[in-house]
Amino acid sequence: MNIEEKIRKNAGTFDDVRMPAGSRERFMKELQRDMMRHAFTTNNVRRLRVMTWTSVAAAAVTILMVISGMITDGKISTKSPQVADNKLVEMRQFYDEKMDDAIMNLEEVMKNVDDSTRTQINSVIDGLLNMGDVFAEMAPLPEEKQMAMAEQMYDNKLRTIELITKKINK
Repeated sequence: MNIEEKIRKNAGTFDDVRMPAGSRERFMKELQRDMMRHAFTTNNVRRLRVMTWTSVAAAAVTILMVISGMITDGKISTKSPQVADNKLVEMRQFYDEKMDDAIMNLEEVMKNVDDSTRTQINSVIDGLLNMGDVFAEMAPLPEEKQMAMAEQMYDNKLRTIELITKKINK
């Protein structure tokens, strides 16, 4: 006969026995720890499921993009919006090179900066480099207007990077 069977058969003898002092508190603390571990584990399982499904979805989108690229053989379909004139593309390439040079200069200067400042500056630079859908929004505008707006945006971004570099050099 094992201990569980003994306890079940003689349950009545344990009814009048008092718990030792502090047992209830230790039991409640252990119960709370177990409940917190369970909640933590449950949240991790949920996060893992979300990340798994997100990864599966991203993989599916990537596969679809690769397949569609293979089908179209790298050609842009006539249904997609047309890219702006070569002048705008050339201007973007010119300014992208200037931005890259300015960022390289800034990175040289940032070698002497503490980590928190470097992180803040990098977030500002990321914001400056993120053009998002700005050019897509400008597409319906006349070419001269697109060129002027793009030039002004790039000039402002370059000035910002140069000001940051000068400020750090002081």
